[in-house]
Amino acid sequence: MFKKVSFILAVTAFSVALTGCKGNKGGSNKVYKDQVVIHGLSDAKGLNPITTSDAYSNEYIIPNLFQTLLAYDHQTMEIIPVLAKARPVVRVNGDLAEMDFELRPEAAWDNGAPITVDDVLFSFKTAFCPKVNNDNVKPGVDYIKDLKTYPDNNRKFTVVCNKYIGMEDGVGYDIKIMPEAVYDPKQTLRKYTLSSLISGNAQATNDPSIKEFADNFNSEKVARDTSLVKGSGAYRLVSFETGQRLILERKPNWWGDKVNKENEYFEAYPKRLVFETINDFNTALTALVDEKLDFIYVTPVKEYIELDNSPKFKENFVKSEPQMLSYQAIGINNKDKILSDVKVRQALCYLTNVDQIIEKILYGKGVRVVGSILPMKKDAYNNDIKPYPYDVEKAKALLTEAGWADSDGDGVLDKTIDGQKTKFEVTFNYNAGNPLRETVGLLIQQTFKQAGITLNIKPLDWSLYLDELKKHNCQLFYQSWVKQPRPDDEKQIFHTSSANGGSNYMNYGTAKTDALIDQIRTELDVPKRNALYKEWQQITHDEVPYVFLFNQNFRNCIHSRFENTKAGPVYPGAWFAAFKVKKGYKVEGQEK
Repeated sequence: MFKKVSFILAVTAFSVALTGCKGNKGGSNKVYKDQVVIHGLSDAKGLNPITTSDAYSNEYIIPNLFQTLLAYDHQTMEIIPVLAKARPVVRVNGDLAEMDFELRPEAAWDNGAPITVDDVLFSFKTAFCPKVNNDNVKPGVDYIKDLKTYPDNNRKFTVVCNKYIGMEDGVGYDIKIMPEAVYDPKQTLRKYTLSSLISGNAQATNDPSIKEFADNFNSEKVARDTSLVKGSGAYRLVSFETGQRLILERKPNWWGDKVNKENEYFEAYPKRLVFETINDFNTALTALVDEKLDFIYVTPVKEYIELDNSPKFKENFVKSEPQMLSYQAIGINNKDKILSDVKVRQALCYLTNVDQIIEKILYGKGVRVVGSILPMKKDAYNNDIKPYPYDVEKAKALLTEAGWADSDGDGVLDKTIDGQKTKFEVTFNYNAGNPLRETVGLLIQQTFKQAGITLNIKPLDWSLYLDELKKHNCQLFYQSWVKQPRPDDEKQIFHTSSANGGSNYMNYGTAKTDALIDQIRTELDVPKRNALYKEWQQITHDEVPYVFLFNQNFRNCIHSRFENTKAGPVYPGAWFAAFKVKKGYKVEGQEK
C-alpha cells in the first residue's frame, strides 16, 4: 500500500545479507524457462498507474510497463534520469519553483512514435482531472501549478510548482508517463489547460466529455486489457488471469535498448516476468522449494527462518535482506464512537506488547518505531520519545478516566454513548492470507481481554479490505507503509484532506496538525525541517492515530541462478527486469 513517504538523508550504508548455498550450475540437465516467476499474495488491483492504489501493483508490476521522468537507484537511492535526459535544472523564487526537463531523444512508444511533451502534459492532467479516480496520486502532487511547453522543442518543458520539499522527486517519480494516443484518442483533455484543472475548473467538472473520458479511464478494462495497457517500459502485458497469474513479456524492439548502458532502468534481461498469485503462504513456500517460484517476500518470519532446514531450498535459493524503507502499525479509526477518545487510544498502546511482537513474531528481526519517521533518519528522528511500555494497569486506569467500566460484571467494559449502553467490542481487520498480521491480531486479542476489551478478528480479501478502509468502515486495522528515498511528506496519510480521497484511513487530524504538515512540506531549510519533524512525532505519539509497531528488513528469497538483482532498500528490495542468469545454468533458447 503505497508509497509517498520517505526519509531525507542519503543512507550511506545498508546491510544486504545473502546466505545459502549456490545452485547446481552444471550437474543436472534441467533447462530453465527464460523468465522470473514472482509471488503475489493477491492479484494486482489494476495496471492504470493513476487510478491504482495498492503497493503490489504500483511497485512490483507497473514500473515494468510504464516509465517516469526520474527514478531511484535501487541500491544508492540517488535520483537518476529515466525518460528525462538528465535531472532538471531547478530555480526557486520566493514561494515558487521552476524545473526544466528535456525528454531523451530516443524515447518512443511501441509504434515508434516519439514520446513528447504532449504525453507528459496529458499524464499530468490525469492526476488532476475531475471524475478521474486520481485520489492516490493527486494529494502527493498538489504543489504543481502548471507546465510550460516550448513550440520549437516538443521534448522540452518546465514544471511550475509551489515550493515543496519533494518537488523534484514527486514530479519526476510520482506521475507515470502514459501515451495520449492510447488513453485519450479523442484528445478530450486538450480542451483544458493543466492550470485550469488544478484550480478546479467548474466547466470541466460539468463537461459530459470529461465524464465520458473519466468513466473509460477509470474502467477495469483500461486497467487490465492487454490491448489497452500500453506504456514505454521494457515489458508489455500479455495476460491477466484473475486468481492465477499476470504475465509480462519483453518487447523485442524496445527503445531503451539504445541506451542500455545508462542505468539499471534500461536493463531488461528476462523474456518474461510472471506474477503468480498464491494467497496461502504455506502453498507458496511449497511452490518456492519446488522451484515453481523464483522470488518471494516471506511475510511469516518463522517460516522464513525454517527454510534453512530445507536442503532443496539451500541448494537452489539465496536469502536477501536489505533494509526496508517502511513501517508497520495498527490503524485506529479516530472518529469511531468507541475509539474517538484519546485516552482510549493511548490505552490501546499500553495494551499492545510491541516488544513481544518483535521477539515472538519477528524472532528479533525488527526495530521498534515510535512514529512515521524511521529511526535510520537520525537527524529528524525524535530520540526523546519513549515507546509506550506494555502496562495493563496503566491502560485500565486510562479507560476508567475515559468513563469505561464493567457495570454488569460480565468481564467486558461498557459505557453509555449517545444514550445507548455500549460494550467495548471492536474489530481488527487485515488482508486475508497474511499470517504475520493474523498473529499480531491474536496477540493483542489476548492482551485487550485482560483490560475488559473484546477484540474480534476479521480478515478481508485485499480488494474488499482496501474498499472498507476507504469507506472508514474499519475500527482497528493493520497497515504497512512503504516509503521512498525523499523528504517525508505526511499529507497523504495524516492530513484531514486525505481522509476522503487519500490514505488517511484513521480519519485523523486537526487544524493544528494540518498546519504543521503544510509547514513541513514547504520548509527547504533542513535543520528547521528536522525540528518540525520532531514536533510532529511528539504530537502523533500523544494523539495516537496509529499504534506504531516496527521497521524491519526484507525477507526476500531469490533463485540462485540469478545475479544482478539490485538488492537494496527501495521497494520491493530488488529490480526484477535486471535479473540476469549466471553462467553455467541452462536457459530455454540459450542452450549450447
